[in-house]
Amino acid sequence: MSQNSDRPHPAGPAPSASAASASESSATASSGPGSSTPGAVPDLPGGLTSNDPASPIRYTAEDAAAAADVLRRGEEGQAELLVSLTDEQIAALDGYERRQFTATPWLEEQGEHRRLTAAVGLRALIAAGRVSALADPGGGEPRWRADPEIAGCLVLRRTATLFLTAERTVQTPQGPEVQRLHYCVHDDGVLEEEVTALGIHRFTPLRHEQAIARLVVLIDPSGVAAGEGQPQRVRSSELATSAIGQQLAATRALTVLTVVRTADGSVQQASSYATADAVLTMEALDPGSEDPQLEFRAVGPADLRALATVLVSGGGAG
Repeated sequence: MSQNSDRPHPAGPAPSASAASASESSATASSGPGSSTPGAVPDLPGGLTSNDPASPIRYTAEDAAAAADVLRRGEEGQAELLVSLTDEQIAALDGYERRQFTATPWLEEQGEHRRLTAAVGLRALIAAGRVSALADPGGGEPRWRADPEIAGCLVLRRTATLFLTAERTVQTPQGPEVQRLHYCVHDDGVLEEEVTALGIHRFTPLRHEQAIARLVVLIDPSGVAAGEGQPQRVRSSELATSAIGQQLAATRALTVLTVVRTADGSVQQASSYATADAVLTMEALDPGSEDPQLEFRAVGPADLRALATVLVSGGGAG
């Protein structure tokens, strides 16, 4: 995989977002859980843990216990969906001004209305009883908390040792269809966050072996990976007119894989192309050049599993 250590760390400090309109400010303003303003919700630019999106997220012992419990659920058997949240609910819980490292396709269409849509999402969670106010034993201002399932997912998606994103584009009669899977890898398990085209975030706790198996299916949805071939190299500028370029023209599913390591913020990427009868992986051998040399390899089932294992373990590829 090609490496680029200059990419920003996904869990790093967030840049300040632009202020919302005055009408949105009045619609979402609140002095906290105890506010008597009708319909008021807390203003959470930094999420449930802080009002400052540039400050580190502060998790409690209860949050850590909830995260451990989510991973334990992944050890219990078949992969099962735990909770689904919308873009606007994620923005409210995690901070509508805190930078997100997963896709938020619906929220991105709302432009300057980010604050208002986050407030609407939070209202829905409060109404459903999934976010509530807790009294401060010391008599201070009450604080807002999400239920354990949600709190556990929020912790796991921000504290992983490794983040793996797989973005697959499939050609359909209606046009390109994109599927995005984000894997938050921990020593005790993996949290999968699938983001749909409608901006629904579906969280599923997995064992490492399950994450590997699901990644293989994502890369090779039709199970056509059949064997190995000699590597083929071509310059990026020559790809369109090359023999390998003609083969890639028949691609049915293109998957871009991105790995980010928490320890140093390094980023690595690779791509795979699934055609009607083969799966090829692509790596840029000199990604920093203006016209990088690309290496393509036809891979078989064992190769795909080895690649997925390396990606989930954080060892890189190649």
